[in-house]
Amino acid sequence: MQHEGAESRAGGEPTTGQRVRSITLPYVGLRSLGQAAEFVGWIVLARRLDPSGLGEVAVGFLLCRYAGLVADWGAIGRGARDVAAAGRHGSVRGYLQLRTSIAAALSVVGSALFVLTGHAVMVPLIVVLMSVGMNRDWISLGMERGFRAGLPAAVQGVVLMGASVTADTPGMGAAVVGVGYGVGLAASLMLNPAPDDKATARPGRQDHWLLVALIANQVTSSLDILLLNWMASTTDAGIYATVYRFPNAFVALLGGVIGALVPIATRTHHEDEGEHGRLVSRSLRVSALSASAVLASAPVLYYLIPVVLGDAYAPGRVPMVLLVVATAVITLMAPLHSVLVARGRDRRYALLVSAGTGLNVGLNLVLIPRFGMVGAGTSTLIAQVLVAALVWSAAMRQGGRRRQRRPDE
Repeated sequence: MQHEGAESRAGGEPTTGQRVRSITLPYVGLRSLGQAAEFVGWIVLARRLDPSGLGEVAVGFLLCRYAGLVADWGAIGRGARDVAAAGRHGSVRGYLQLRTSIAAALSVVGSALFVLTGHAVMVPLIVVLMSVGMNRDWISLGMERGFRAGLPAAVQGVVLMGASVTADTPGMGAAVVGVGYGVGLAASLMLNPAPDDKATARPGRQDHWLLVALIANQVTSSLDILLLNWMASTTDAGIYATVYRFPNAFVALLGGVIGALVPIATRTHHEDEGEHGRLVSRSLRVSALSASAVLASAPVLYYLIPVVLGDAYAPGRVPMVLLVVATAVITLMAPLHSVLVARGRDRRYALLVSAGTGLNVGLNLVLIPRFGMVGAGTSTLIAQVLVAALVWSAAMRQGGRRRQRRPDE
């Protein structure tokens, strides 16, 4: 498979620094635009719907996103790596067929469940499931086409933001989210036709380890909203989900940076171990500065919550600060997540992330009944500290050694 974004440059192969700039800047810039627009759209929904109504939409959205991650089958984490590795991890076309089949089946089941449980107005959120499970942005990213990879996210966010002003009921809120994600999916499919990789792909099944890791990460970052809805109240879930949007806005930006690093780290790992090590060192220096900036934003956001969202959301200020600190921890170790994926350490990465998820769930079950939203934020922070420690240990222990065994052990 040709890495067209790299090989189209005059004068031979670009340096790693040139790759980072040419891929990361357009990709992260467009994704940031989309995430910022979507963030504004959710804020508008928060102002137009009461906390209970927003909580209903937020819970339905999370359930569909979880199902979409199952359909995605780990492509968010490994898709760009598989494309960049040129067949070392199996057929990309086969991967697309598997994801489409799972997304179609889960969409039927999800729609039926919404109807049978008396939440038929939430059915438009099924488009979120389809978008997460069927998008192909990672194909362009693996081919080092940053603009194409980031454009669908920008379209999705802008459409959702524009449509949010029409929502005045939970059903309309669900429709607004569905329209935004549907347009984004259409853009992704048009920009990323299925590649013909029969000549380069290694045969074999598509393993599940990065699916496990992605689900674990999502559970750690958002199961507390569902547990608050169940163990506290829909209002608490709505407030918590809304204030979580502030740190999540940065996490979304960070996810774009991590994703853009994966194909670059993959190629340097296979082609130049020295350059791979330098890439890791530079990335960690940048992540340390970014984590400091995230921490500095906590007191500012604390005072902005009631100003931006209204007094009804003031109880979410302390939980939001805890979530911002957790986000700083995530930011600090972010490059090492890309490194472990690029090195093919799928099983180890999945297991260590799952350990953090197990701790998070256990703490939530103990702390939410007593401390509500503060307990949920505390659980997330402690779990992210554990994950950071485990990721650091795994990445440093492996160093930059090139693996000779099967990469997806």
